[in-house]
Formats: sequence, structure tokens, C-alpha cells
Amino acid sequence: MRAFNILDGYLDDRLIGVILHYENNNSFIIELCDDLDEWTAPLLFSAYVKKGIYTIPKESVYLWIKERIPPEGRQNIGLILKNMKLNSYSEIRLFAANNGKSSQDECYIEEIKNEDIPDWVLDRQKHNIHDCFPIYENRVICLLDNDSVIEVDLSKCIEDNNKLAAVLKNKRVLNTLSVDAGGYGISFNNTVFLDAFTLRKYGVVLPIYASVFYDFINHSIVNTTEACEILQCSRQNLAYMVKQGMISPLKEGWRENVFLKGDITRQ
Repeated sequence: MRAFNILDGYLDDRLIGVILHYENNNSFIIELCDDLDEWTAPLLFSAYVKKGIYTIPKESVYLWIKERIPPEGRQNIGLILKNMKLNSYSEIRLFAANNGKSSQDECYIEEIKNEDIPDWVLDRQKHNIHDCFPIYENRVICLLDNDSVIEVDLSKCIEDNNKLAAVLKNKRVLNTLSVDAGGYGISFNNTVFLDAFTLRKYGVVLPIYASVFYDFINHSIVNTTEACEILQCSRQNLAYMVKQGMISPLKEGWRENVFLKGDITRQ
């Protein structure tokens, strides 16, 4: 991950936020300072700030980034890349090489080390999504970094992202659910995104710690090798028990199956 301070020359080089770039999936997130108002925030984000939202989702950040770099299809893009000593088109490298400047405003960026990311950004990240999984009736369970757990009815989130309607009609796509970059939201098929703010807005806090789920996994989930050790049997014997319906794997894999420890010890 790369991090940059966002400063505004119009506001006497005031720090207005931090932009985070998650390189593995080329995602950008902006954390704006919470003392901004709709007039001091960048124009593209003023509507968010007016609503009290200071964590800007990646779709809007991406539009802001695109305003500050030449488009890939630009006629003289080859010359631009050569002048910037770039071998290929890269949004983050173009953005950083130009210090994030645009003719639209006086904002610019300065790269910082990860250990220099402000504490207020780290505090906000404690409310991000650590893990998630789908359950019944279009609901998902989200484990947050602050050790809390929320249950979210995704049908309530359609108003915030109408693409969800199609996702909820397709179980295969629904099961592609994964945590998005930095825990700032969740994604389906890596094409439909729902930010953490929306999830928390509609989520119901459950009376359980997120760490309980990890304790359960550590104690109660075993693989094929561990199951054979508990039963003191061979893999062939275990496979026979599975085939006879005496034991049902939680999840089947090419080399290893995963079982509930209780299903093994009760044999």
C-alpha cells in the first residue's frame, strides 16, 4: 500500500486528507479530515462531506484521480509517458509523478511512509470490514476490525447501490462475496461494490465478539490430516466414512477436506 497526504494550496497548504492506494487491485480510498465542510472539501466530495461522510468510496476517488492524469487513449500519450520516464500506462505512477495536480483546483499530494499515516485515519480503519460471509435470505455477516459483528440485510442497501438487485437474484454471484481493499467495503464478483459506511448504516450489531468466530475456527475446524489423527485411521478409511455418509465435510478440496471437529470426535 502507498499513502499520500493531500494538501490544498488555496488553503495555505492545509492538510485536507490522505489518499491510500492498494496496489494488488489498484484501488484508491480517500480519508478526508473531519474539520472540512462542503466549501473547503474538494468539489467532487462536497456532497459526501455535507452528509457527514469523510471516507470517500473508491468509485468517487477514481473519478477524482482521472481528472488529474492524462487518459490512456490520449493522442500523444506515448510522448507523455516518455517524458515522465514511464515504460507503460500506470494510473498511480502518473498520479504520483504529477504530484496529483490538476487545473481544476490547488490540491496536490506528497507521499508518506505507512508508519506516518495519521492516527485519525488508523482510528477510522478500526471500523472497517475484517471478514464477511453470506447467510440466509440475502443477509451477510461482517466481522469488523474493532471486534464487533454486524448482520446486514442487503436488500436494504439496494437504494444505495441498485446493482445489488441483480446480485441478490443470482446465488452464484452472491457467493463470490469478498472483503474489498483495506476492508473499506465488500465486493461481488469484483464488479459490484458496497462500502463499509453503507454496511454499518444498515447493519444490526450482534451481541457477540468477532474474535469468537476465529476461536471457533481454531478449535472446531480440522482438515483431513487432523481428522485422521483424531480417529487414528488412514485417509482411505476416512474417505470410506465420508462415502457412507457417516461424516460430512464442511468443504471439499483437491487434497484436503475440512470437517467440524465435533463430527469427527463423536464417531
